[in-house]
Amino acid sequence: MGSLVAVSSWVLVVAVLLAASTAARRPGGPWQRPRASTAALWLVVVVPSLIQLVVPALLPALERDWARIGSGQLWRLVTSVVVQDGGPLGLVFNLFCLTLVLVPAQRYWSAGRVWITFWSGAVLSNLAVGPVLEPVGGGNSMAVFALGSALVSNLLLSRPDRRALLWAGVAIACMALMAAGRDYHAVSCAIGLAAGLVPPHGPRPQNPDPQGPHQGSRRGSQGSREGLED
Repeated sequence: MGSLVAVSSWVLVVAVLLAASTAARRPGGPWQRPRASTAALWLVVVVPSLIQLVVPALLPALERDWARIGSGQLWRLVTSVVVQDGGPLGLVFNLFCLTLVLVPAQRYWSAGRVWITFWSGAVLSNLAVGPVLEPVGGGNSMAVFALGSALVSNLLLSRPDRRALLWAGVAIACMALMAAGRDYHAVSCAIGLAAGLVPPHGPRPQNPDPQGPHQGSRRGSQGSREGLED
């Protein structure tokens, strides 16, 4: 069961990417140039995680440690996201997941909502799993799964096409497998699914015309009249 849960983690983030990108129906496939806010969030997580490779003491200094959190070190609920407790392989997995989920997230929500969903998902997940399930640890995986799950529930409420529904179904099946295997990341997925219910639902409009269709038509007709007068 443990190996199935591990595979489902990889499949989940890929399914989130494909479901959200398919529902967005934009040219260029699932990839899109990152916004400055997206790159900034990625760097906030990646830079300390890479520094940790040469400064191992960063992990115990910043990780989730429920005994220390209970004694007043509440900042660990946030800083535990930017250090990784799974070694080099865990680092690669977490950064892979982070990249694949941030790509579609920027198509759906403003920078503010992406940041709020990511960090609130991290803090709520730490609060939920810290006391009993996983008192000590670090990594961005719970925040990523919360953000990815929020995208899934959000796009489902936008009535996507069949292909997007298929990939969303794969993502939900992975979440169910995590829950069946009693993987603590299932808690983050549940938090994310709830967060995605908040409207608006579906991808953001692409390059809307600030003048509006009526103003554009009036401007065109005015130009036609001016041409006739000349």
